[in-house]
Amino acid sequence: MEIRPDGSIWRMMEERRNRWNAEVKCVIVTPHRIDSSPVPDYYRYVKVMRLGKQVTVVAHRLVFRHFFGPIPHGLTINHKNGVKDDNRPENLEAATYSEQQVHATHILKTSHAANQGGEKNYMSKLTEEQVAEIRGRRAKGEALLSIAADFGVGFKATSKIARGRRWIS
Repeated sequence: MEIRPDGSIWRMMEERRNRWNAEVKCVIVTPHRIDSSPVPDYYRYVKVMRLGKQVTVVAHRLVFRHFFGPIPHGLTINHKNGVKDDNRPENLEAATYSEQQVHATHILKTSHAANQGGEKNYMSKLTEEQVAEIRGRRAKGEALLSIAADFGVGFKATSKIARGRRWIS
């Protein structure tokens, strides 16, 4: 197996077993990439032999170990650009689970907690136009109770929307 500088993993030789006498030989083969992924932007996997057993390993962990050494205890490997099949060494970093969550939420804007403001929130009852109308009516001095009743939302929610403390678009 060869790990190239671009993070790709290639098989350079194979073990072949003679079925008659169980003799094992290593045979050089035409190099072919073995860290393939059936789905784009999904983790790449590699099947390797370890202590005589076949093990499936995530390719980015192999690449990290090859270029940077053992993965510290309690840390995982994070893809800096968020592309799961981009295993270039400069795109990989060791991080805790909480650091990965912060990275996904605040930098990549991809976690389930990100992109939940405004109409993107599946529980949203209001549209952007309705929120603008609530804020406009409140700015003109209309009572919060009548605004809340017109839109079918609670008094507290209407108050927070009017003050800009809730419903981020």
